[in-house]
Amino acid sequence: MSYTTDSRESTAPQDYYSSLDEEGSLVERFKNIDDKTQFYTAMRRLEDPLTQNFVLDFGNEEAWCASDLGTSELKLLLSKPVSHFHGERQMFRYTVDAITKHYGVSERLQGMMCTEPVHPAPKTTPTPLPTKRTSQSPSVAPSFQQEVDDPENALKHLADPDRARESASFKNLTFAQVTDQIWHFSSVDHGPRYTCIGYNTLFVIPTLSQPNGKDLPDGKRLWTWLVQCNDGTIISIQENPFPTRKGVPIDEAKPVLDIVRRNIRFIFAGVSRQHFAMSESESLITIRVRHFSDLGPDQANIKQEDGPSLLFYYIFDDWVSSYGLIAKREHKYGVALENLRGQMLERPVVDLVNELHWLGRRLAVLKRLYQSYELIMRRLLQRQRMLRDEARSAQPAAISYGATFGDMEFVDMRQASVVSNSSLHITEKSVGVQLSSTAVARFERLVDRINLYCLSEIENCLNEKESLTFLNFNLIALKDSQAVEKLTRITILLAKATILFLPVSLMSAYFSTELIGVKNGYTKTDYWVSFAVIFVASVLLLTVFGYASDTVEGKTIYRSMIRTFFRNSRQKMSRRREGQ
Repeated sequence: MSYTTDSRESTAPQDYYSSLDEEGSLVERFKNIDDKTQFYTAMRRLEDPLTQNFVLDFGNEEAWCASDLGTSELKLLLSKPVSHFHGERQMFRYTVDAITKHYGVSERLQGMMCTEPVHPAPKTTPTPLPTKRTSQSPSVAPSFQQEVDDPENALKHLADPDRARESASFKNLTFAQVTDQIWHFSSVDHGPRYTCIGYNTLFVIPTLSQPNGKDLPDGKRLWTWLVQCNDGTIISIQENPFPTRKGVPIDEAKPVLDIVRRNIRFIFAGVSRQHFAMSESESLITIRVRHFSDLGPDQANIKQEDGPSLLFYYIFDDWVSSYGLIAKREHKYGVALENLRGQMLERPVVDLVNELHWLGRRLAVLKRLYQSYELIMRRLLQRQRMLRDEARSAQPAAISYGATFGDMEFVDMRQASVVSNSSLHITEKSVGVQLSSTAVARFERLVDRINLYCLSEIENCLNEKESLTFLNFNLIALKDSQAVEKLTRITILLAKATILFLPVSLMSAYFSTELIGVKNGYTKTDYWVSFAVIFVASVLLLTVFGYASDTVEGKTIYRSMIRTFFRNSRQKMSRRREGQ
């Protein structure tokens, strides 16, 4: 619910919080973050790992915040409608069950929001099952007391029947397990007083290693609920980064929470008057959801009634994490592909294909994660179009000034049909909360950004992964062919050496024969002269044979001797003509 009233009619925030709580605890908890001291104190509370929830209440004139409110205090805060001083009331960071009940969230959705975190399965050592049962235990069920005839030992590796039946019936399956197993799982729910979306977010902590297995991207996965209510309240519930550990060291928790709460810090800083962009880098991360009347004409574009919708959009649009993927500074998939490419060119082996396979699995999970964001936004935009069409059809058409009496009768009939249609819509009562036009435009732009930058970058990495897989196999085949070629060259060289000395061996055998006219008929000089002549003739014949067969010492000649001869002849003839 939004109000735009004169400042003279507004109620002081202290009086408003005092009217909610007679004991005055809310007045002490809420601090004005437009004050410099209170702003930096609130920023430190937001960065504190011990902070469990954070409440921000702001309008055009002032902004107030509180942290670690209890259930009773939250109920008091929601007990009365918002005063004229608070144009919109925004609450984010770790809300509680009392708020969801106040806005009529379904019991099923409340149960999903309050589900227990996933606990790691304890490591159990398998105990060997006996092949034969000599005695029956009284604790065994009667249906399993009979000895099982299993001559092939096919049932010895089966688990406990009760445990197998329990896992098959999905008895202990929780929503936290679903979101942990299916990273691209998403939820979009609409109610008469709220619009709720749920999605997984992947945070990469640069200083800490967060491996999730071979088939999942590295980083901290957290589930987030984001609810927009019809009175301007925004609820953000985020999964606990340390669900199974108590007393996490500050040195370990602070780097994780700095990244997890990074987007919330940007939004919170943009609400206060104390945060101004001092450099180009800070101006890129400055988020404005509040109208500042004294900061120039640029802030006039932010209307008071646009605050809740803009806050809903900016909490969902964690563009810093997406920028890390585009710039390859956090996920580093492009760098990993380039390193694998260098290893392939240096030494192609089959093990690199296995690394490419797991890298492709991680990229596929990341692609489906961003596709879930696209699905959420498309469903939101589709619902917004339907709500706007219903609101437009519920308004009666205005009568033109130049209408005649006949036109008046037609207009009356048309208005009657519009009223009947609007009454039909009232009976059906559409669900969902209508976003402002500025937030709708930003969601449409975010869809294009995700398709153009994130999904296209992931698709390029997947295509490069496929091409590198084929390249690796081709390089392995080329390496094998080169090995075969080298072996062939060695074989041909040995064959030529054998052929080279074969005529000489025949000549030596001829000189050593016991024939009349041969024995003692030649001198040593005759032998070596004959040896030299036959050896040179053999070398010449092998050379001619090598050029004729396009092989010289086993190395392939890619240009044949005939083509080389014709090319050299043409070049010589052309040179002679140019010289004449």
